Amino acid sequence: SLPESTLQRRPRVRDRRSRRGCLQLHQGVCTQSNETWTSDCEVYRQRCLCLDNSELCRGPEYHHVQIEYYGECREMPECSENEMLDFPRRMRDWLFNIMRDLAERSELTPHYLSMEREAETNLTRRWTNAAIWKWCDLDAHDNDRFVSRHELFPIRAPLMSLEHCIAPFLDRCDEDDDHRITLAEWGKCLQLDEFEMEDRCDELSEDAV
Repeated sequence: SLPESTLQRRPRVRDRRSRRGCLQLHQGVCTQSNETWTSDCEVYRQRCLCLDNSELCRGPEYHHVQIEYYGECREMPECSENEMLDFPRRMRDWLFNIMRDLAERSELTPHYLSMEREAETNLTRRWTNAAIWKWCDLDAHDNDRFVSRHELFPIRAPLMSLEHCIAPFLDRCDEDDDHRITLAEWGKCLQLDEFEMEDRCDELSEDAV
């Protein structure tokens, strides 16, 4: 199964920068240009320097430097067709396990706890509720009912060095290749019944305020 602790204990990206300097939370990060940096904070710092036209900017290409995944850059093995066929099942199980673990630690909103209890007692809702919760969680930045490539970062970057199928899997989720994933696309990607994929994000957002 997928590594259950990967997202449970990892703070959100926007919380990783400290006013006192860069925190060494990871053993290197890999950018989209296949360069290994010492930390995510160093990448953000370089991008800010370039956007401010500082003489410390390494070059114009660093204006848009982005973290591809956590860990040192390495050659990723190809995801085989058999691995890809099994990946939706593994992803569904993993999302539910994360949801259940967070519920046990009382780290979820009241509405989510209700969804989790429903998933525990109604097996037909187990994977669906977990999938809806995670999609809503990823869309929490702007609540526009789409999960953009940028919003996929919290689920993609921590897993890439551990799960080489995560990137092609998420690419396939964007069925119409418009760089954003709808709830329907997310459900289809996870091989869930489209009629079970209800939009429950408003309730989640209201509880989170």
